[in-house]
Amino acid sequence: MKVTRRLRDQLGTVAREAADQARERLGLGEEEQAAPAADAPGNRPRAAFAGVLDGRHLWLAVDATPGTLAVREAGTDRIVSLDTDLAEDDPRYRSVRSDLGPLTGGDGRYDVVITAPGGKLHRVWTPPLVRNEPVRVPAGDDFAWSLARTDDGTLQLVREPAPAGAFLLDVGSAPDDTMTLHLGGAPEGAELRLVDDDSGEVLLTRPLTVDAGVAVATIVPTDVPEGVGLSASVYAGDLPVRRRANDLARPDNAVMLPQVQNPDDDGPLFSLVLRWLPDGVLRVRRPKGAGA
Repeated sequence: MKVTRRLRDQLGTVAREAADQARERLGLGEEEQAAPAADAPGNRPRAAFAGVLDGRHLWLAVDATPGTLAVREAGTDRIVSLDTDLAEDDPRYRSVRSDLGPLTGGDGRYDVVITAPGGKLHRVWTPPLVRNEPVRVPAGDDFAWSLARTDDGTLQLVREPAPAGAFLLDVGSAPDDTMTLHLGGAPEGAELRLVDDDSGEVLLTRPLTVDAGVAVATIVPTDVPEGVGLSASVYAGDLPVRRRANDLARPDNAVMLPQVQNPDDDGPLFSLVLRWLPDGVLRVRRPKGAGA
C-alpha cells in the first residue's frame, strides 16, 4: 500500500510538471493555466479550430449551427460570406477553408459570425488563443492576417501591414568562418548593420553590393565586438533582416545557421552564431553557453 501510494504521488508530480512545461511552451499565463477551456456562453457557436496557417486562407471549424459562416467588418454592417473549397465531412461542425483575398482594403478587424435563417447573426465565440503564435506572411504580400479575441470572447480576423524588412535568401560560411549573406528587398545604397539589442547602438557596418537584384554582404567574426551574451539584430539600412515565411514559434530550434567554433577550451562551445528569434529577425550572438 505504501509503495502504491508513493508511486501514485510520484506519477502525479511528473504529470503536473509535464503539464506546466506544456503550458509554458504555449505561452500561457498563470490565470490562463488555472482556467479550463470554457464552453461558449449562452447559445453562441464555439470555434473548435481557427488558424491562418499559410497567411492567405482561414481554416475554421465551428460547432454545428444552422446558417452560413461569414465575417462582419468591426463597427459596420458589412458582411462577407466565407466561401470554401472544402466539403464538410463532419456533421458536428461547420467548417471552411476560405481565401481571404476578397477582404480587400487597409487595416481592419472582422468579427467571425454565422448568419442564421431569418437574418439573425451569431458571433462566434473562441476560448483564449495561444499567445505569440507566428504570423506567416507569403512572399510578396504587403499585409498580414492574424487572429484575435475580443473581451467578450468573439473570434476576430485582423488585417495589418506586414512588418517591413529585407529577407535572407541564402547564407554561407567559408573555411575561415567568414559569413556571406544574400538578401532580397534591401534598400538601394544601404549598408549591412549590426544593432545591439539592448542599447540600440550600431556595433558594425558592412558594405552591401548588389548583383542581379540580390544584395550581398560578409561578416568577419573578428570584426564583431567581443562580449559573452552579446545579441545584435541584423539590418539592411533601416530594415531588419527577416525570414521570408516565419511560420515557426521557435525557429532557432529548427533552422540551422552558421556558427563559429570556440578555439578555447573554456567558455561557450561557440564563439559566434547566427540565430533566428521568434520575431523572425536575424541575430548575431556571442553565446553564454553551448549552442545558445
